[in-house]
Amino acid sequence: MNLLRKLRMDRTRGQIFFGFIVAMIIVLTLTISVSYLMLSKLQKENAEQYVNEIAAQMSGRLEALLNEVNVLTLHLATDDRIQEMLIDELNGSKPSFDERIAIRKVLLNTSAYSQAIEEIELFSLSNSIYPVVNKTITERIGKPYVAEADEKVKAGNLVWIGRDHENPDYLVAVRQIRLEKRKYQKGGYLVIRVKPSLIEFTRKDIAEMNGSTMYLLDAEKTDISTEEKNKPLLSIGDIQEKKKDYITVKKRVAETNWTLALLVPKKEVTEGIDFLQTVLVWASILSIILFALLSYYLSLFITSSIKKMTKVMQQAKGGILAENPDHYFNHEINQLNTVYNQMVKQINYLIEAVYEKEIIRSKSEIKALHSQINPHFLFNTLDSLYWSLISKEEEKLAQFVVTLADLFRYAIQPNRKDGFVTIEEELQQVKRYADIMRMRWDERLQVDIDFDQRAAMCEIPKLTIQPILENAITHGIEPKSNGGIVKLSVKEEEGIVKIIVKDNGIGVEGERLKEIQKRLQNGTSMNSIAKGTGIGLFNIHKLLQLHFGQEFGLQIDSLLNKGTTVILRIPSRSW
Repeated sequence: MNLLRKLRMDRTRGQIFFGFIVAMIIVLTLTISVSYLMLSKLQKENAEQYVNEIAAQMSGRLEALLNEVNVLTLHLATDDRIQEMLIDELNGSKPSFDERIAIRKVLLNTSAYSQAIEEIELFSLSNSIYPVVNKTITERIGKPYVAEADEKVKAGNLVWIGRDHENPDYLVAVRQIRLEKRKYQKGGYLVIRVKPSLIEFTRKDIAEMNGSTMYLLDAEKTDISTEEKNKPLLSIGDIQEKKKDYITVKKRVAETNWTLALLVPKKEVTEGIDFLQTVLVWASILSIILFALLSYYLSLFITSSIKKMTKVMQQAKGGILAENPDHYFNHEINQLNTVYNQMVKQINYLIEAVYEKEIIRSKSEIKALHSQINPHFLFNTLDSLYWSLISKEEEKLAQFVVTLADLFRYAIQPNRKDGFVTIEEELQQVKRYADIMRMRWDERLQVDIDFDQRAAMCEIPKLTIQPILENAITHGIEPKSNGGIVKLSVKEEEGIVKIIVKDNGIGVEGERLKEIQKRLQNGTSMNSIAKGTGIGLFNIHKLLQLHFGQEFGLQIDSLLNKGTTVILRIPSRSW
């Protein structure tokens, strides 16, 4: 906090300046971040699209070369000389050495037509025809690949194997030969070795990025790239570990289980993004500096009128409450000045009014001292009446006078705590009132009080219960010719005190009851009700809510010719 004060951040000018700078930094950060992310994403997408295009070109070139091998070997497999030689082999006639040399020329001529084919070998079902070696087709390429070439769906098709196990620098493929004159019976095999320059043919005339690497992977994801110039910059294991440093594009080679993978270093792609990042950072720094200067002068402009207004207000410390006649360019400051001038007028008026009220209050206090004579006169008169009745042996009437005096004394004398008494004290007043009413009504009135001693010391506003009892007697029991019963019970449950006043009087008519309940619920004054229980109940209900809250107060329920029940709810709060 002290640091902020030293930096003048506790002043309007400093807060405006600092707020503008922070807002500018936030806006610039969000704007530049979004711009950078969008542009870098676009550049990466373009680079990846470019890499995909290169990979597609390479894949297409490779597929073309392999298709060339496929077409040439297909023609070779249907060559009449090879067909006749394999038929003779099946008939048990082994080809002579000269016949094998002759067939060699046919194989070499076919190889010469392709840039990719290094050598073609011919096998019968039992042995090698060319080269002149004592080896079967199974020994040459392996049993699994022979079985694959013999599959019904692949019979006669070119099956690409991968690296030649006899010479790993070459790739090898096999094709089953079907004999046309024997109803396409299996007659032998062609084994094709592809030159190690296969990848070089693929890369030729295709633009590449610096540091890019190409791999040709077989079905087991083993590298079968054989071209010396394309030796991997990284091993396959290294690629997995450093995959995050490269953009990898994979293309499946048609008619094979091979995959062509092209790896391009991400730094080649993001080179332009780094430059963009530098430009954006410097643009942000320059923008913040420029905005800081503008914010400083703007804060000076805004706070100058506030300073002038403050000086005028500070004059009130010396007791000078004068209106400010100045007019400011700022609309809000002018509004503040107008309000200030109105406040000065109001304060000066209130000072005069308070002075007058103090004089009136002093006069009222003098009158109040004189008015204290009246209660003393009342009690002295009742006391004289009491002793007069005692001398005449009218003890019942004398007791009535004592009860009446206690009733008045409780109502007139001030209580100990801001208008509150205990429930026990309030019930004593209720009993005094009930005793007086029973003396007046004789046996026509019965008042039963059931009091829970746990609620004895709970607080309640003075003269709260007696008016409810008075309502029950006056408006419920008195209209009945044979009198009635009023039951008052006090219960304390879970921090709530319930005071229930129930009578068996004439009750309240339905529409009038609904109106009273509605007005109690809405807190509406009941001055419009000329006669009945409404006004007194509303005053008590409002008083309880003011002291204890909206959830407390009165509830009323009644049935015509059955009686009325009033429930008073207050919190259990003791002295």
